[in-house]
Amino acid sequence: MWTNENNKLYRRFQFADFSEAFAFMTRVAIEAEKMNHHPEWRNVWNTVDIWLNT
Repeated sequence: MWTNENNKLYRRFQFADFSEAFAFMTRVAIEAEKMNHHPEWRNVWNTVDIWLNT
């Protein structure tokens, strides 16, 4: 579920392992580039944190 954190939409995604987390980030990066809207994010092992704002 997305939440509001410091006036940004925030969500934490957890995956089975680093490879799945990185694959998710790759898919998101491709779509973000198409939309020219790039997330602020952090990856630590199997976790991806994403913040979005406009």
